[in-house]
Amino acid sequence: MPKYPNGIQTHEMNKIKAVIYGQDYQIKGKAPIEHLRLVSMLVDHKMKEIGEGNPRLDLNRVAVLAAVNVADEYLKLRQEYEELLRILEPQEMKQAEDLEE
Repeated sequence: MPKYPNGIQTHEMNKIKAVIYGQDYQIKGKAPIEHLRLVSMLVDHKMKEIGEGNPRLDLNRVAVLAAVNVADEYLKLRQEYEELLRILEPQEMKQAEDLEE
């Protein structure tokens, strides 16, 4: 089960009403309501950012470019996270060895 930033986990389905890029949506998921709202706000912000920079783009292109941008940010963060884990792993092993002595 995924862990959310505030540590809340839920098995029940939550739903919210969200406005994303001027369109009404009902967002459903097992995530906490606060998480669903945050995700909706992030998508809305990203689409507005792209739409304002490219006012001639239609809704579908704005949505696809927003998805591409979010995926790019996610992959960069995941790569940074994995690199940090590689850096920390030898330190953790060294600490465990020191404790054994």
